[in-house]
Amino acid sequence: MDVGTRERRFVWRHRHGAVLAAVVALMVGAWVAQSAPRPLLWVAAAVAVAALSWWAVGRVRRTRERRALARTDLSELDLMSGTEFEEYVAGLMRVHGYTAVIVVGGADDGGADITARSPGGSEVVVQCKRWRHPVPPNDVRAFIGILNSSFEGYQGIFVASNGFTEAAAREGAEHMVLVDRDGLARWMGGVEVPEPRRA
Repeated sequence: MDVGTRERRFVWRHRHGAVLAAVVALMVGAWVAQSAPRPLLWVAAAVAVAALSWWAVGRVRRTRERRALARTDLSELDLMSGTEFEEYVAGLMRVHGYTAVIVVGGADDGGADITARSPGGSEVVVQCKRWRHPVPPNDVRAFIGILNSSFEGYQGIFVASNGFTEAAAREGAEHMVLVDRDGLARWMGGVEVPEPRRA
């Protein structure tokens, strides 16, 4: 079972576990509140327990995700499918301060593999290429077109597991953040987290 599948199952189980814990806490609180002299106090306590459960499950999920990401090296990225690579990049974003991270990828993704909000507050759209060769200029130009049409106002990040040709790097440098193989290694090590410049 790949890392992405394990992560999705873990998130599904624990998200639903947190919802169940919240429902049980609220039901117990409501039941106790009916016979207690201070019903609002019991309801408040039940809500607090439910919120704490939700927070704890999220914290455990982020810790597990951080550990799974840390155990992955560049050679393992080369064995991932395109979808697994997108999930991996989304995980990197989450553990390094990006919020509202959504993996959009698929046949009709409109050229966006991931959308998110950067730590600095910018709306971000990410293109991921897990290829065995460098990304050529045509793909960079296509992403520039997507940024200027479908995702106007978003900042772009292009992540390429095997980097960009020189022409592609020149083409994209003014329009987006380019994350090549070395940049990806630094990001994976937590040394340098890519963040787009604010427009």
